[in-house]
Amino acid sequence: MHIVITGGAGFIGHHAVWQALERGWQVTVLDNFYTGKLENLILPSGNLPGGLTVYECDIAAGPIPDIKNVDYLLHLAAPVSVQESLEDWEKYYRGIVHGSERIFKWARERGCQSIVAASTAAVYGDSEEWPFQETTTPRPMSPYAEYKLEMESILDEYHSFTTQAAALRFFNVFGEGQPDDVGYVSAIPIFKKQFESYQPITVTGDGRQTRDFVYVGDVVEACFAALTRPNAGFETMPVWNVASGEETSILDIAETFGGEIVHIEEREEPRRSVANTSLINQTLDWRPSVNVLQWIKEQRDA
Repeated sequence: MHIVITGGAGFIGHHAVWQALERGWQVTVLDNFYTGKLENLILPSGNLPGGLTVYECDIAAGPIPDIKNVDYLLHLAAPVSVQESLEDWEKYYRGIVHGSERIFKWARERGCQSIVAASTAAVYGDSEEWPFQETTTPRPMSPYAEYKLEMESILDEYHSFTTQAAALRFFNVFGEGQPDDVGYVSAIPIFKKQFESYQPITVTGDGRQTRDFVYVGDVVEACFAALTRPNAGFETMPVWNVASGEETSILDIAETFGGEIVHIEEREEPRRSVANTSLINQTLDWRPSVNVLQWIKEQRDA
């Protein structure tokens, strides 16, 4: 099997690359390296592993390589900062809407069997229909979320019995190799960096806001389960939440790291976020395996 992974040098992307290689697949990465790092894909010898080809390209603007025999497309490439999208909506429109439309068309022209694209829990916004189900009315609070929702609609147009498609709404992904210096930086790598530097952990507001944290390895498993699912006649494109289904407060995350905690000014953000994962549990037989607080303890004590 040949899989093309956009954003394959990024946080989630490079985990997907290594797992695909372990499966014996041929892997092609398309990445503009704005936030992704080539070092994520390099062996200790300094070489790329066998079976991996890497292209530096911008799927939203530049030419996309004329690659043959594409079986799967895992579309992870996108700018990911909610705050930046408020300040530069045009960049996010190009990167999410225009870039996605180009790569979906490119994949279909190459006979791609299955397309899975990363959407986001941010589409639910400040909805109070907890836990969020795939049928919950979206209430996006940023251009980033709005354009991801539009990307889902575009992908739906490519869904057919010859090219099956699915959108996965990732919740708060954590795990090894998560950057603390580029792109969107979530609470866990910030707190980890502060803890390891013997600095106070900075919690916004009272810290009682909750998120649904899901491990990056589990996210990749969900992606591959969606890509390789039998074509069971999904007449409409499936959309699945990828989450733990557990609500964890930011203060709990900070306290698990330990040390001094300093509360800083709160910001405008959803107060709660937690997913209903019954749909992906039932249709893909997927369940998360790693608990965020236990993972933090293991990282802290390593």
